[in-house]
Parts: sequence; C-alpha cells; structure tokens
Amino acid sequence: MTILYKVQNSLGTKDGYLLPNCVLCKLSVKNIVAYCVHQNLQSTLSVCDLVTPWKSFKLTTSKNLITTLEWNQTGELLLVGYKQGVCEIWKTRNHDINSWRLLYKANLPYEEVIQAKFFHNGRQMYFNTHKKDLQAYADKFERSDFRPSLTHFGNTPVEGCFVLSSSGLMGAFAIPKLMPPMADAAGNAAIQPVELNMHTYSLELSRSYITHSCVGYCPSGNLSVVVSSWDEPLINCYKVAVEKENEDSLGLKCGSLTSVFLQKDDMEGKKVSHIQWRAINGDEVLFVVYDYMEGSFLEQWILTKKHQPVHKLLQKNKSDFVQWEQWEIAAKLSLTSRVCDVCLTKLPSESILLFATLRDNSVQVLEMGLKKVASTVFERMADDPQRFPCKLMTADVTFLNQLLVLFDNLGQMYAMQVPHYDKNFKMNPLSLPAALLEYSIVTGIDASDVLLLNLPNLEVLAEKITENFTRQHNFTRQFYYSNFLSLKSNLCRIQTKQQDFDNLITLHSISIAFKSLLRPSDLSSQDKGPAENLSMILSDPNPQYNDVDKVLCVLDAKDFTVEPTTLQSLQQLIQWVADLALSILNKLPEEIMKAKFNKKHGYDISRDMIAISSIRELLVMIRIWGLLNPQCLPIYTKSVENFDVLPVLFRLLTRLYQNPNEPDDVLLDDCSVLSTQVLIPSRHSNAPTTLLNSHATAKLFPFVFQTAVEPLALQDLHIDEVVFANSCRDDVSNLHLGSKVKSVRKCIRCGFINNINKTAKTAALKAWCQRWQYCHCGGFWLTV
Repeated sequence: MTILYKVQNSLGTKDGYLLPNCVLCKLSVKNIVAYCVHQNLQSTLSVCDLVTPWKSFKLTTSKNLITTLEWNQTGELLLVGYKQGVCEIWKTRNHDINSWRLLYKANLPYEEVIQAKFFHNGRQMYFNTHKKDLQAYADKFERSDFRPSLTHFGNTPVEGCFVLSSSGLMGAFAIPKLMPPMADAAGNAAIQPVELNMHTYSLELSRSYITHSCVGYCPSGNLSVVVSSWDEPLINCYKVAVEKENEDSLGLKCGSLTSVFLQKDDMEGKKVSHIQWRAINGDEVLFVVYDYMEGSFLEQWILTKKHQPVHKLLQKNKSDFVQWEQWEIAAKLSLTSRVCDVCLTKLPSESILLFATLRDNSVQVLEMGLKKVASTVFERMADDPQRFPCKLMTADVTFLNQLLVLFDNLGQMYAMQVPHYDKNFKMNPLSLPAALLEYSIVTGIDASDVLLLNLPNLEVLAEKITENFTRQHNFTRQFYYSNFLSLKSNLCRIQTKQQDFDNLITLHSISIAFKSLLRPSDLSSQDKGPAENLSMILSDPNPQYNDVDKVLCVLDAKDFTVEPTTLQSLQQLIQWVADLALSILNKLPEEIMKAKFNKKHGYDISRDMIAISSIRELLVMIRIWGLLNPQCLPIYTKSVENFDVLPVLFRLLTRLYQNPNEPDDVLLDDCSVLSTQVLIPSRHSNAPTTLLNSHATAKLFPFVFQTAVEPLALQDLHIDEVVFANSCRDDVSNLHLGSKVKSVRKCIRCGFINNINKTAKTAALKAWCQRWQYCHCGGFWLTV
C-alpha cells in the first residue's frame, strides 16, 4: 500500500496537554474531511478538502469535548456530538468551505453522546464487481431495496438524526425542510441556532453504562444498535424504529434481538475494545476486537438461522419446525499489537475490507474471513524533545474505497492508497477505475480519491468512459450529463486539455439557461417546444440553412420573444458565446495541424458535434434577440465597418458541423483570414491552482505538506497568468472585476472565480447564479 501524503502541523508541544483519545475524523461523500483535535482540555473542530489537505479551516473551539462526528448522505450537513449531551448541526454558507454556520442544536441533558447517525434517505446503489464490465448503467449499478428511516406523507424521506448516550438513552430529532436564513434582512450573518426538540426513549428496561457501541442501517429502514458494557461478557443487539406520532413529535420503538454471549473462560484477561456491525449481502456480520496484555484478538460473528424440529406430540404436520437465530464465530485473528481504531469500507458491494489501525503505527487490511490482504507500517518519527511521540489514533475510508485517511495523536493527517480488491486488476487495470468513475456519475459521489491515484493510461480511461457514456439511452445521457461533464473536466485537468472542457461545461449551462427562457406562443398547436424545433431545423443538411437569416424565416419569432430587460442582463453571457465561437474558428487550422502529427491530443471542442450544434443554436437565438433589443448583441472590434460577424460565424460553424473530422481547405482559409477582419479575444485561463492529482506520480510519493503553507512545487503557473496577474475576471458571469476586488470566492480545486456581491436584477440572472452553488468541477468555494 502506498502512502500518498502527510500533512504536518504545529500541535504536540509540551505546553499543550493531549488527551488519550485525542483525535476524531469523518469523511463525507464530497471528500471533505472533518476532524477534531483535543488539546488543552478543549476540542478544535476543523475541515479540509482531500485534494488540497494543506488548507485547513476551523469551525469551532469548545471546552465541551466532542465525542462523535457524522455527515449526512449528501455531504452538506455535519453532526457534532458533545460529552455534555449537546448535538449541533453545521452547514456551509453558500457552499464556502471556509465559512460555516451552526444551524440547529438539540440537547440530551446530563448525558454523554457516544453515537450519532443521520436518518437514511432510502437511496443506495449497489456496486456489483461481477457486472462492472457491462455497458448499460441500469444493468451495471442496481438500486438496493432500501427504505428510508422516516418518511413524510408520500414516502418522502425525513432529514433527522438518531443519538445514543452512554447511559443507554436514545434520542431522535427531525430537521425542518426549510433551512433558516443565513443572514437577516440587513445582510448580517445570523448567529442564533434553532433549538430542536429531542424525543427520548430508553434502549433497555433498565439503564446501564455503555462502553462500546455501533449504529448501522437496515434495509427495512430500522436502525441496528449494538452495545456492550465493560463488566458483562455480553453484546446486546437491538432494532430501533423511528416513527412519526404527529407533526411535531417523533416516537422510538426498540426491539431486542439475539445477543452475542461471550464465554467467561475465554474473556479472562481480555476486554472488548471495538465493535463494528455491517449487513453484507443480506447477512448480519459483527466484528469484535478484544484487548489483552500482549495485543488484540479480532473475531468475526455471523447471525445464522437455525431450524429446530417440533416434537411429535406437538406436530400438526410432519414438516413442522421452529426457526431461531444464533450468533456464530466465523473467523478469529490474533494481532501482536493493540487496536486503536477499526473501520469498514463504505461502498455497497460484496467485497468488504476491514482496516485495523494498531498502536505500533501499522495498518492491517483484512477481507471477509479475516484474511490479510495487505499491511503497512508507518515510519517512526525521530524523538523530538519538543513533541509528543507520534502514534496513529483513528482512520476513515472514502466512499469509493480508494483512500484511507488516518490521523495521529498530533492531529497530523495521512492518506494511504487502499489495495485493489479486484482479482483481475493486473489483467485489466482500467476496468475497476472506469467502473468506479461511472458509479460516481450515477450516484453523485465525489471521485477525487480515484483521480488522486497514479492511474495508468489516463487518456485511454477517459476515452473508455466517454465511449460508454455515448452508448447509454438518450434519457440516461440527459439525466447524468452534468455529472459526466464534471468528471470529464477533472480528468482533463490532470491532462493538458482543461480549458476546452471548462468551456464545454459553461456552454452547456448557458444553453440550458437560454432555452429555459423560451415559451411557445400556442401550446395547443405544437407538439415540440421552440428549442426542439430549432434543433430539428438546424440538423437538416439543406444548404439554405447555412445562412442564419434564412433560418429565421422558417422559425416563428413569437416563440423566441423575451423581455428586453432580461436580454440586457444576459449580455455578458451572449458575449461569451460569441467569443467562444471566434476562438474555435481562429485556432481551427492550428488544431488540424496538431491532429495530423499527434493523434492523441486530448479533448478538442472543435471536434465535438454536440458543442458545435449548441453554439449554432445559440447564435440563431442571439440573432433573433438582437432584433428585439440591439443592446444585448455581442460587441466586436472590426477592421471593416460593414462586416457582419454573426452570420459569418454561423456559416463557418455550419460547414464545420457538416464535416468536423476533415474540414475542407476553403473553410480553413476563411478561418485563417478571420483574425484580420475581427479582433480575436485573448484566451482566458483560470487562476493558477495547486493541483495534487496532476502531480500524482509514483516517484514523488509520499508528499509532505505543512498546514496553511501552499506547496509551490505543485502549482500550475503559466507566463500569461503572471503578466495579467493583477486583473481578476468572474468566470461565472464573464465580467472583468478589475485589480482590487473584494468579496470574491474561488474554487478550492480548480481556481474558478466567482463574484459574491452580485445584484441579480432579473429572474433569468438569478437562475443563472443559482446554477453555481458548487463549482463545475464539484469542489467547494473558498472566500478570499
């Protein structure tokens, strides 16, 4: 197993006392790491992105010690449980990773929160490794039969949390659908969180002290709770159901299940230290860790169903039997060192890996049956009189099972590559990464942990994913097109052709925004909308449609009527489309020459039929809108006054659309002359970004980073970016902001810039700004 990087910090000096269990960590589906460090009898909660781990952002510091962390299934809400019974729900402000707000609070007075879990929303996709080479997404990824933990009327899932205390008291509270506003009417940030009602119920008839516990999801919608006490050789199992009694209150129902009875003779000198529960392929599996003087024991228990025949005197039929359940030991393993933490893979599949972090700074990777798959020993740090000894404390794995994130007692983070569990990986090394990336397209899980690895033949992998995506059904492609573009953009960022794909994503967003403004004049007489009719007309190879004005004669102008004020507010987006068309045609001869000498040249937007078709459709709409409001038309700097740029762009793009692979010489000559007739806008690149995945090569591993220190060796910097470094441009609205700009946010991964203080005067511009809650690459924003 390869250690990718380590992030150092300044904790661990002698003036700071560290508690024994001093670190907690939890990963979200967005690959945001939330971790808590206990120092000086207080807890400091921070978050960081897995791609840029050196950028750490503090959420809060509290004298009340944090005991548990948990993300919801969308990765937007963070649950924090405290030793004094307080539960907090945190959320980002406008998806800015360095700006968080405490939304809700719930309280279990005089209780210690040891477990917390968000309600399941009922959506889970099964990853079948035996079907990963199939073509259709519907056949490759099966939707699991999973029910939500709690539902509204109409079976819509309820957002809420389940809490377990150390005394055996259960609590549950629901989160309102409408989030409280992030700011008041004056624009000031809201401070006071909303108090939620905690509904409680006892786990057992008599309350007792719980030392170790685990809470998991059941396919039926119930919660599985497994608890143990230090003085009893018994592990109790329960099924907890959350019900809605009325609109304002919840109810908890607890049912006892078969318990695990530990032999007293075997428990001499041993005590339970960790419990992990998981339902695997319909079977309930329990992993139990025992500590003893020399090391630890690890056991795997499976709940089996037994059939007991009925006595002849009590039989009604000869085949009568009584069914009962019993826990049985499936495997045992002895470890030479004590276990600090245990975690399981989160990807729903038949291949389950268990990661045991030991006190000798080693990590054991085990599969079902407790068979060792791999192990890694971390290098011991040199003894420093100013620092405490470095020991691994806790770990968590990403949702695609490609990276294991670990923390030591100094709050330092490590990222380790998970060994491949596919037996045919060496024969076909691209099969599993391609299936995982497609799984991220379908589920929306962030795939940066896959892209951080040193993937072989990255261009072949991108072509394989693109080819398989084009073979999907039309409705499937439309539904997952945005997720596909986001993933393809991250793949192109690792390569050299990032700018073209960023342009494609922006073009796709503008096309959707512009077409959403169109309304048919007569709903009863048309089977298709204006956008569908325009697309059908432009797909006709009739030569008369090479002229944009002849296309206008076929269309109904009433279907494309938009208010002039709305058109004026979208002028910068219209200008962006025209500049992109000029840039594509200007560099077309150069791209054709490059393609002749280098066949694998990455993504080229001039060869994308869908992109060229979208630009043609947008140029027709812009031509019509220019008749309604000439102020919305794009602005050109022309050498000839009577030169009409828009029809020329449409004519040249139409000829390129008819033959994108081998453009004729006349088209190339016209494109070469275009730069003498109109000024071609300079190519804009995003701000220089520090990209870890673009430098992920086996020779450089492991990286060593310092918290809050930008690693300049990983920064992608170009000469033109240095020359125009003082100028700032809003990549979302296509506006130049000048050199001294305040309140600008930047994507933490790709460097995309967006202005915060935008006053959207029209509904169309508001809808456009709301499309960019996250960056197009899937990363969070960072306010600078």
